[in-house]
Amino acid sequence: MHRAIAVWLTQHPWRAALASALSGALSPQMPLPFLVLAGAIPVLVALRFDMRYALAMAIAAGVAASWVVLSVAQPPVGWLLLSIGLLFFGPVLLGWLLRRTGSLNLVFQGITLGMVLLLSVLYLSLPDPVGMWRQQIEAVWASMANAGLRIEGDRDLIIAAWSRTMWGALAALSLATVFGATLLGRWWQSLLDTPGTFGSEYRQLRLGRALGMLTTVLFIVALLIDSALIASLAWVAFAALAFQGLAAAHRSKAVGRLDHGWLVAIYVLLIVLPVTSIVVFMLAIWGFVDNWLRPRTRPV
Repeated sequence: MHRAIAVWLTQHPWRAALASALSGALSPQMPLPFLVLAGAIPVLVALRFDMRYALAMAIAAGVAASWVVLSVAQPPVGWLLLSIGLLFFGPVLLGWLLRRTGSLNLVFQGITLGMVLLLSVLYLSLPDPVGMWRQQIEAVWASMANAGLRIEGDRDLIIAAWSRTMWGALAALSLATVFGATLLGRWWQSLLDTPGTFGSEYRQLRLGRALGMLTTVLFIVALLIDSALIASLAWVAFAALAFQGLAAAHRSKAVGRLDHGWLVAIYVLLIVLPVTSIVVFMLAIWGFVDNWLRPRTRPV
C-alpha cells in the first residue's frame, strides 16, 4: 500500500502539491497522521526530485495550515511562524541533509542537537518561559472548572508542574513529528528506488559518543539541579533515546532475539495514551543502554 501511495504522489507534481495542502489544512485538527504526512511528502519529493519542488510542497502545507489556524484563532504571529517553520520546513531541511550526506543517522543526530539548541535559545531569549505557560494553563483550568470538569489534586502544584514541562513536552513532540515525517518520506523513497535499504538504515540509528555523553551529563545534572531548562532538555533526550530504543528493538527482531509479536505490541502501546509515556520511558532506557553497549560497527 505504501509503495502505491509513493507512486501516486510522484507520478505528477500536482498530486504531491494537493496532498501536501490537504494534509496541512487537516493538521491543526488532527496532527496525527496529517502533520506527519504534510512533512513526509516534501521529504519524498526532495529525495526523488528537486529541493525547489520540495519547498513548494512545504509552502503549500504551511499556508493551508496557517489559513485554518487564523480562521479560528489569532495566535501571535511570531509563534505561528516558528511553528510553521519547524513543523513544515524542518522535514525539508532534514530531507536536504539526507540527500547531501546519504546518512539517516547523521540526520537523527542533527535533529536532536537542533532541538536542544532551539530550546536553549527560547529559554535564554524569553523573559519568563515558565510563567507564560502558567497564565495560559490557569485560563484553561478556569474554563474547565466553568464547564464542570474537575481535576483531583493540589491546583497550584499541578499548574506549576505543567508549566515547567510544557516547553520540554512540545520540543519532544516536535522532534518526534519532524523526524517521523523524515523517516516516512525516506521509507517511501526507498520503496521506489532501493527496496529494503530503509530497514537497515533505521536499525543503525545511534546518538553516538558525543551526544551520548551530553545526555548522560544532562540526566545527572537534572537530578542535582532544579532547573526548568535542564528538565525541558531531558524531555528532548528521552524522545531521541526512544527512537534509538525502537531501532534497537527492530535490530533485535532482525537477528531473531525479539519475536515479531512483541515488536507489534510496542507500536500498539505507543498509541495507547494511558501507557504511552511508560513505553517511551522504557524505549529510552533501551536506547541509552544500546548507545553505550552496542559496538560502533555491527552487522545487521
